[in-house]
Amino acid sequence: MQAAENSRKGQYMLHNFIICFSAVLPSMIYLIIGIILRMCHVVDDRDVKRFTHMVFVALYPFIMFDNLYGKNVSENLDLRLGLYALGFTCVQLAVSWAFICRIEKDNYDRGAMIQALYRSNFVLLGFPIAINLFGKGNITPVAIIMMLVVPFYNASAVVLFETFRGGKVDIKDMIKRILTNPIIDGGIAAAIVMLCGIKLPVTVENTITSLSDCTSPVALILLGAGLNLKDFESDTKKVAICTFGKLVFFPIFGITGAVLLGYRDVPLIAVTLMASAPVALASFAMASSMGGNGRLAGEIVVTSTLASCLTIPIWLFILKTMGLF
Repeated sequence: MQAAENSRKGQYMLHNFIICFSAVLPSMIYLIIGIILRMCHVVDDRDVKRFTHMVFVALYPFIMFDNLYGKNVSENLDLRLGLYALGFTCVQLAVSWAFICRIEKDNYDRGAMIQALYRSNFVLLGFPIAINLFGKGNITPVAIIMMLVVPFYNASAVVLFETFRGGKVDIKDMIKRILTNPIIDGGIAAAIVMLCGIKLPVTVENTITSLSDCTSPVALILLGAGLNLKDFESDTKKVAICTFGKLVFFPIFGITGAVLLGYRDVPLIAVTLMASAPVALASFAMASSMGGNGRLAGEIVVTSTLASCLTIPIWLFILKTMGLF
């Protein structure tokens, strides 16, 4: 009897692991394709930068629109979930700022390290993994969190780097950047269409869906191509601290808080993906352009992205085994 029970438990855990690993596997494959394209010199840094900007501007509005369009606004707009995600991100920033300023004396490195601890690549990894787990059309909570958290990432990063280089924050420019963010624009467009009761023609819906479907694969291939696996010269201790904090330390508290608040299934996974995603690729460009240590930021992006291929399935496996989704 005991042997049979152990066998059932083993099969159950293996089944859960396969589900969780399978949800992340497509994203890993896209990353590997991007890495291979870079190694074969099919694309370079200039290409990655140009095409990543194109994807962000031209395709992300459609992925946001597609995941919100057709939903009942009152039933799907979980403001409480969005505020929890935003509040947790604010706590991440505050704790990271205090901790890094205590252990690191150089302002040149401080901005890059703090940003790495709170700014995640939720945009690129959140949608595809959630879709693989729950199916397309069922991941509205991911889009809601993204609409609130991504503008905060951008605005707070500007404040962060301006502070450490002794500059001043241009409030008007910051507000303009938030309002013209393609992710925000896609969400606003979907909200307007839904509130006005507009039914789009089938051909238009199909076109939007097609554009939405191609966004994540292209973006993840570009992310892989943007990972520079050569010339690591920064302090490995700093890279390790930021990678561990981003992928392990902060997710413990973010996920636990969501569970204690009663979130399960898609909302819980939305928070989990936000909290456990690797450092955003945009953090490298931000650090480089605003007087921070761009090389250190880039190395943390690479390390955390590769490590997340292991840590994200583990987080999902833990939650699945606990029966939380």
